[in-house]
Amino acid sequence: MNNKQLQKKELFNLIEKITPLNNAYRDLTREKESGRKILTLMWQVGDLIESFVMRHEIKPHALYWQIYGKAEGLKNSYITRDFLSYCLRIKKYFLDIKDVGRSFSNLKRYSLFREAFPLLENSKYKLSENETGKIIKILNSDMDSREIKKIIIGIKSDHIGIKNTRNQKLHEMKSVVDNFVVIYNEIYNLIKINDQKSVSNFRKFFKNKFLIKLSQGVAALTQENLYIPEFKDKLKLPDHWEEFIDNMKNLFQSSVEDRNRFRRVISPRKLFNLADMLNVITTDRGIINYRKQKNIQ
Repeated sequence: MNNKQLQKKELFNLIEKITPLNNAYRDLTREKESGRKILTLMWQVGDLIESFVMRHEIKPHALYWQIYGKAEGLKNSYITRDFLSYCLRIKKYFLDIKDVGRSFSNLKRYSLFREAFPLLENSKYKLSENETGKIIKILNSDMDSREIKKIIIGIKSDHIGIKNTRNQKLHEMKSVVDNFVVIYNEIYNLIKINDQKSVSNFRKFFKNKFLIKLSQGVAALTQENLYIPEFKDKLKLPDHWEEFIDNMKNLFQSSVEDRNRFRRVISPRKLFNLADMLNVITTDRGIINYRKQKNIQ
């Protein structure tokens, strides 16, 4: 058995282990069982994922795609990437499975924990020890679930600022959108004109490895819980490209609401297109195939 076959077999075994836990999770949430039971179950799934990721040196998001059924020769498992992602995050938050019971012995609903999780998990919100304790105490209280959710949303509003309605503050995205359009048109025109000297100079300036990283970054903005690359490269870029990268970083560090607001102006389809173009421009063959595919004359 070669390494590829071995890894496929181990992946199948992993799916076999996760499937009954995923089914149990669905049953527990449908029956509105205690949040503690659900968190404990998700911690177990996260532990399986973490072990597999470390053993095979694979990115978690790549594993999620394979588990969901994208791996060659494997049927769809219907275990969602969102579920898998939260399981690993829960495993990392609670270092020991016993910590789940210690912290949330009386958690009524998993949905309430999930509502509060960004505050508990993400250090950028900088909650004090007292504030963290207050949230955990509220989640474990005997208050009505609707009241608990209302309080948590209020705390999030104070720390994250998610008070905007669906149509508010879209104008604040104008500079980000204008910059995106400039970048989009620049890449599109490079591919459309396909002048060898211009394309070659572009590649020398940006480096293919960096262009692929940019492509991954743009793709990560299409939806939540995708792999986000780190931009630590020390390249001297034109101002509009520096602005573009800064805008991406800011969106990644912002709230889900901010990214959704951006996606209401720049559709995921446009984001996919730019990610695709940033990738194909790295090779002559990629450009030729893309021009044929899009019927670019």
